[in-house]
Amino acid sequence: MKKKIVFVVPPIVDKLWTFSSDLLYLGAAGLAARLLQDGHEVSAIDCAVDCRSVGRLKRRLARLQPDIVAVPALYGTLINAYKIAAAAKEATGALVVFGGLPATFSAEQVLTECPQADVCVVNEGELAMSALAAGRPPAEIPGLVFRRDGAAVATGPGSRVENLDELPFPARGLFPQEKYRVYSLRTFRQVCTTNMESKRGCPFACEFCLQAPKEGRRYRLRSPEKVIEEMRQIKRDFPHIGRIMFVDNDFLAPYEHGLAIVDGIIAAGLNRQFEFMVAARVDNFLRGGDALIAKFAEANIRLVYFGMESVNAKNRERLSKIKAEYAAPELLERMRAKGVHSLCSYIFGFENEDESDMLETVRASMKDAPSMVKYNILTPYPGTKTHADYLAQGRLLPGVRLWQLDNAHQTIKHPVDCARFFRRAYRRYYFSPALLAKIKWLRFFGENKDMKLLAFVQHLGKRELAGFARDVYRFFKFRVFRSEDFVG
Repeated sequence: MKKKIVFVVPPIVDKLWTFSSDLLYLGAAGLAARLLQDGHEVSAIDCAVDCRSVGRLKRRLARLQPDIVAVPALYGTLINAYKIAAAAKEATGALVVFGGLPATFSAEQVLTECPQADVCVVNEGELAMSALAAGRPPAEIPGLVFRRDGAAVATGPGSRVENLDELPFPARGLFPQEKYRVYSLRTFRQVCTTNMESKRGCPFACEFCLQAPKEGRRYRLRSPEKVIEEMRQIKRDFPHIGRIMFVDNDFLAPYEHGLAIVDGIIAAGLNRQFEFMVAARVDNFLRGGDALIAKFAEANIRLVYFGMESVNAKNRERLSKIKAEYAAPELLERMRAKGVHSLCSYIFGFENEDESDMLETVRASMKDAPSMVKYNILTPYPGTKTHADYLAQGRLLPGVRLWQLDNAHQTIKHPVDCARFFRRAYRRYYFSPALLAKIKWLRFFGENKDMKLLAFVQHLGKRELAGFARDVYRFFKFRVFRSEDFVG
């Protein structure tokens, strides 16, 4: 029997200091495509960009009268996801289904905290959501946690899609694709952007990461031909899109697979249609040397995200990400010379660190001098080894709901005020005399702008000034006037 299904995406609570942007929720778009393929009537509402009011959301849902409201949640959006669930129940009485990392690793907490949530989909949702929409009883569907007689009932981990090439392309047309905008790293003008994946899974076991627990310890690859075909479809159906961000945790793993996609981009002329952002491990990137940098530049891959993590002496070997012989500063400078910029991510707040160790990581980031920097407070999310260890050691702060928070909050007992240090780290980096001296200020008015200048302006404008204005606005809206609208 055909169902009417609405995906409602919650806004990020704090996107200014967590380096987040309003982007297509790729998982929701993929699930929507699968449900359309099954013959259901599917629509989408992204509350981050086109429905910022709870009252407006209720009216839209009341008009649609869906059978199922699907709420894809991330860490940092769960408070707003609960508001969506309440609005959906009040306006329609529909079945409310949660997905995403909190639903996978904290399903019982989600069902306890949100009485309007009926079902959580665990891990990947294509198979479980398809069966649920087809009318199978939740108890018979692997990969669900649902409410029965007031208790949470789990049906097991669920199945993963083995052949990713069999999946339909994400249903981008259901989402307000024209409203997902970022700054081009070539022109520094706003450009419409979308996300893609070329694989799922991760063979590594980083103690703080949920990628492998959620998607498995082996890669499941899309064929390079299918990836290129999807890019062509994006350009045909959404000609306004000018940037594609790959959500793979390591675009170059396996190395030959990533390289085949790069070659395909160049051969198809897609490097003249899009600019790209990818993520990679430094050791994998170094395999290609300067020839890989040149190939990335030719393919118009303008930004590479590197997870440098903790690079101080206590944790470098423990995390096995960065080694001294990698010579990161020289690598990043060679990339920048070819127009391939870097966004490097660093973590501090491990249990064995004091403030001097954390400062060592910040100083290392300043020495690396990436085009852009991202700092994170270690957050031991449920499902990670870090969470299991810290829970057993009694290191978690009492009363802190980890599954609701992003990586800008202190969640463990630590001698340092990590939240305060987090903001100080950004200011130390972007207001350092060494960085300010390197910025080519006059290029602000020219065509060939300096990337470090853009990063500085974004930090000053978005984090410092907009962040201050947002905090004042939130104080009056939510504390003084007690608004029930979305926080974002």
